[in-house]
Amino acid sequence: MINTGDKKVRQQLIGFWQTFFAEPAPFAGHLVSASCFFGKLLAGEDSSRLLTECDVRHLYPFHSNFPYQSTSGLKQANCYSPHEARQRDYFLSARFHGLRQQITLDYRGSFIDQLRCIHFLGMAGNESALLYPSQHRRLQDEGVECIAGELRQIQTGFGDYRFNAPTPANLRPLMMVYARKVEALLEQVDNDSVHYLVSFAQYYFALLHPFYERCGRTSEELMYLLFEQLGFGWRYISATGDRSSPLARERMEMINHCVEAFNRTITAHFALSTSDIHKTPDIYRALVAAYFSHQYARIYRTEGKRPFYYTHPIPEVITAYHFLMEALLLDEIAGFDLANPPPPIKQLGLHLRESCETCYQGDILPPNQLGNLQMVLANMTSR
Repeated sequence: MINTGDKKVRQQLIGFWQTFFAEPAPFAGHLVSASCFFGKLLAGEDSSRLLTECDVRHLYPFHSNFPYQSTSGLKQANCYSPHEARQRDYFLSARFHGLRQQITLDYRGSFIDQLRCIHFLGMAGNESALLYPSQHRRLQDEGVECIAGELRQIQTGFGDYRFNAPTPANLRPLMMVYARKVEALLEQVDNDSVHYLVSFAQYYFALLHPFYERCGRTSEELMYLLFEQLGFGWRYISATGDRSSPLARERMEMINHCVEAFNRTITAHFALSTSDIHKTPDIYRALVAAYFSHQYARIYRTEGKRPFYYTHPIPEVITAYHFLMEALLLDEIAGFDLANPPPPIKQLGLHLRESCETCYQGDILPPNQLGNLQMVLANMTSR
């Protein structure tokens, strides 16, 4: 990681971003390693050549053998009610826990397929009950019809927009970096590091936010699946198997704060002050003040009820944010080491080790409501 506190480094970064903002088009869409790109850039190498040299997209082609797709989509009317959603979600959580052993066995060795299976079990045919009306309208406005187990093709945010997730163009290679890392860690984990592995998987899944909706529930269920896969038994964060536990809400708040720290890392690589940086719009505002100061008063005179998230009056700001954020996120995931986890994963791992429930206490569905996983999945596609 480069020393963004060094005065000379900061001056070099400012020079690069000034060049970037003058002509951002060549940088759009690239997924580069931050250490490769900025390390060589600061050593005096040409940025245009580094775009090819440090781009990793071709190294991580997306591959999944999960064949199921929901046929119901979003065409049915949304009928959300809090009571109905709670009841339906409790059943879905119970069904997942009843099938978790089969998911582990049927999709062993492919974490991306396990994730898609978990999400499919939670969403297929349940969109009308589980989506808020505003969510339903947003997806319909974007023309999204298939949702269960499908990696998103629209931009989204995480944690009340603390963080704008990767662009759809780079989501797939980043998901493969992430899935391969989890699979590699499964071969290395032991009793002392299992909580770091599970926390790594949940935290970076949340940042990637790969699905249109229900990413939070899926992020928690993947924790249970990893414990199952590793043979650590019934050790869960929610006593009922869903997200109703105060510990689950406490853990999500911890992840939110970790994301704010990541936003400050992003800001430092823009050669900006990290004070007062919490959410993505704070980064946009600081970028405009530093690199587009003559437009600042006009843009931020009347920001409206909600700040800018997916769009901005200066589109170069969004391009720069994703180029840098995705590069830093790539390196964090690819460079993760169980023997020396970064502070956010240490914190989350300690919380999981000391605070999580020792036993899942939810009702087990009767066998006649479960059956074979592949039969359940097939039935869900033929409604």
